[in-house]
Amino acid sequence: MRITRKIADTIVKQTKELTQLNMNVMDKHGVIISSSDPKRIGMLHEGAVQVVRTGDEVMITGEQASRWAGSKPGINMPIYFHAEVVGVIGITGRESEVIPFGRAVRMMTELLLQQSYLTEQVEMKERSKMYLVQELIAGFDPAVKEGLYTRGELLSVNLRLQRVLMIFGMDHLEDTRDYEIRFKDVAALFPNPQETLIVQLSRGRWMALADTTVYKTERHAKHALLDIAAKLQQQLSDWFRKASYVAIGRICPDITLISDSFHETVNMLEIARKASTEGDIFHVEDAALELVLSEVSEAAARQLITRVLGELVEHPALMDTLHAFYRNNMNINETAAALGVHRNTLLYRLDRAATFTGVDPRQFQQAMRIQLGLMLSSIYAVKEIGSN
Repeated sequence: MRITRKIADTIVKQTKELTQLNMNVMDKHGVIISSSDPKRIGMLHEGAVQVVRTGDEVMITGEQASRWAGSKPGINMPIYFHAEVVGVIGITGRESEVIPFGRAVRMMTELLLQQSYLTEQVEMKERSKMYLVQELIAGFDPAVKEGLYTRGELLSVNLRLQRVLMIFGMDHLEDTRDYEIRFKDVAALFPNPQETLIVQLSRGRWMALADTTVYKTERHAKHALLDIAAKLQQQLSDWFRKASYVAIGRICPDITLISDSFHETVNMLEIARKASTEGDIFHVEDAALELVLSEVSEAAARQLITRVLGELVEHPALMDTLHAFYRNNMNINETAAALGVHRNTLLYRLDRAATFTGVDPRQFQQAMRIQLGLMLSSIYAVKEIGSN
């Protein structure tokens, strides 16, 4: 552990404010790294060299000062960290002035060092967790699996637990604003906060990798995770006053499945958000059909879109109306209310859609074909955006 310039400047500033005494902080080589007199920074302080060598305080009188290069009358005290001298504090003045304050300043400095060390250790641990999660979602050679378990154990993380990933974030970010979340508050939403890993994927987007062993069945897990997602969305709203989204992936009994789940969930998120305007909480199980359709070749998909939707693709407002119509189970009154239009306006739009598709979107069999066409259209709109 070394005394940083930031810590040294803090000590000098606070000591000057409290005592009006001039002060220097030297590193373990006796070089002044902070001082009430900026001109002395970088000078060698021979009194400090002696303190580092012996580990004892050195009181320099006016007569002795000339014999110690770079020194002035005052007290010089060792700064200890884990039983090692890591620096020296020098306070300029008469013995009667500096002794009462010197040891208090030394104690404050050692406490600051300890606090800085602990903060650094926490930050290093969090960074190590982030690198571990990044490796899991990127995919890894199965041969290193046991090594990953060991790394997890060193970080107090049990990677043998079955887990689920949850991606969450916001769109329409402001360029000048920092988007930072309190990881502990997010982890507290899950049943096992200590085993909940949270990393930032990009600006305004994060991922949680949580333990799911507490849930008795996958159905139980799904309902509980949807409830957590709703609370998380509210938390994001409280912090940033912005609309947010949450995507829940599949449960992964083994860490080798996390990478596939991550890519599947990202894909599902982009497709589902393009195809739906009703809510922004998505579960991968609810997008199974969309995920299957996303594997259809582009040529086959465009052929089907043209055959089913025809000229409708040139009328996005009518396509949005059909999306709303099918989301509301083809209920005329509920769809009209959702769109904020009169039911006669909705019926007119449905008739217009029928003229472009050549079939009645209100008939069940035709509705199934149109919905497939709408899904494929949304999916390939997403793929085009992603490729640009």
